[in-house]
Amino acid sequence: MTEDQIGYVVWGALTVFVLIPEVLAAVRRELVPWPGFTRTVVYLQARSPRITMLVLALFAVLIVHIVWYPWPSR
Repeated sequence: MTEDQIGYVVWGALTVFVLIPEVLAAVRRELVPWPGFTRTVVYLQARSPRITMLVLALFAVLIVHIVWYPWPSR
């Protein structure tokens, strides 16, 4: 296996590992005992909008760094 193929396998497995519980939490609440990310953010926004903005900003930065991985180090 090449390094690219290993990367696809690792990131694909991680995506499935995160995506399945998140979709179950969003669609079938009775199947999982935890809230999904969206519901957690909504609850947090009701309690503290400023902390919610910070959490979502950090999440956006994380997503940008994951999608454009070598950036900004190049």
